[in-house]
Amino acid sequence: MLFYVNWLERGFRVVHTPGIARAFVRVENNGDHFTLTDLGGFDLPQRNGPFQATHFNKHDEVIEGPITCNTRLGLAAWLRTRSTIPIPTDPRM
Repeated sequence: MLFYVNWLERGFRVVHTPGIARAFVRVENNGDHFTLTDLGGFDLPQRNGPFQATHFNKHDEVIEGPITCNTRLGLAAWLRTRSTIPIPTDPRM
């Protein structure tokens, strides 16, 4: 059950630039990376959203985003085709 509750925290790490921002970041094997923040773009999102997500390539160029996902389920749907993060398929997530 813990995987269903913590899939996001297990797949991303927190990056903090003091005085500027905190974000969840996931780096893929090909160098692409994803950032997740709150809607303001400067802090970690609440546990169940809403989320602002941005997809970058390995050269820090924006591929897609920032997009808004209002729930974890919406975020999972958006990430599923773009990332290798393990996402549970159980509706309890």
